[in-house]
Amino acid sequence: MMVVLCAGGSLGLFSWTAYITYTDLVRHAQIDPERQIWIRSMLFRILIPFARPFGAVFGIWADRLERKEVETGEKSMFLSMRARVRRSLISAGSPEGVTPDEYFGIVVITSAVGLLAGGLCFGLLSWRGLAGLGGTVWLMLASIGILFPLFWLRDKLKRRKLQITKALPYSLDLLTLGVEAGMDFTAALARIIQKLGDQALSYELAELLRQIRMGRSRSDALRDLADRVDVAELTSVVTSLIQADELGSSLGPVLRIQAEQLRVRRSQRAEKLASEAPVKMLFPLVCFIFPTIFIMIGGIIFLKLWYKV
Repeated sequence: MMVVLCAGGSLGLFSWTAYITYTDLVRHAQIDPERQIWIRSMLFRILIPFARPFGAVFGIWADRLERKEVETGEKSMFLSMRARVRRSLISAGSPEGVTPDEYFGIVVITSAVGLLAGGLCFGLLSWRGLAGLGGTVWLMLASIGILFPLFWLRDKLKRRKLQITKALPYSLDLLTLGVEAGMDFTAALARIIQKLGDQALSYELAELLRQIRMGRSRSDALRDLADRVDVAELTSVVTSLIQADELGSSLGPVLRIQAEQLRVRRSQRAEKLASEAPVKMLFPLVCFIFPTIFIMIGGIIFLKLWYKV
């Protein structure tokens, strides 16, 4: 009788623990309706609900490591990596609203999918007697699963920085015209935001304007803008504006000089890309175009010699 009672109690406790764990995972996996609309990618609408429970685990682990770091002063590699990921996500404009902990959860999910898909391909190819090819496919799919979040974040970061770099000279010209026409800095910023529309630089300038209107000093808001965007051209402009603000000089001449320097940098960047074009075209020419031409010309010559036409 005691054995039956103990077995029943153990089964009940196990069922209760499994139910609590399941409800906790479901609660962490739920996404707010507003964020569900904000997530544009169908892939991330699928990945994020599965990644959020892992993100919660990483968040708890990060809190424990932070407390340990405060107590012992020992630096954690995971916390430094988490800080770099947070900085990259902020610079990329928080794509799909992904947090650093959810990003690590996505890494876990994609790695597991890559390993499982690679293992399945390895089993099928080994059954066909192609174990060597199966190992190569397994390694390739596992690498794709592990590196996919990294490549995705780098691509988002590169695209956003390029978009901000392209829009910066035009915005700086508008800011110069507005300041020289007698408008104050905040009014000129509001006009630029209205002109830019749906662009990355417009959102960053809107955040800058919001911080200034909330009472934050212009220098601190500009420094936060430079740290948040992390674009060399914008950092140079922000540094010049902060120096002009500290020295009490007029913003018009400073902005005009910065606009001219941005035009020079843009022309230099275009010349650099033009000079790199022949080198980048060499690989597709040698690997794809030249072999086709050789096959077409050599094939006709071979057929004429073979059939003595």
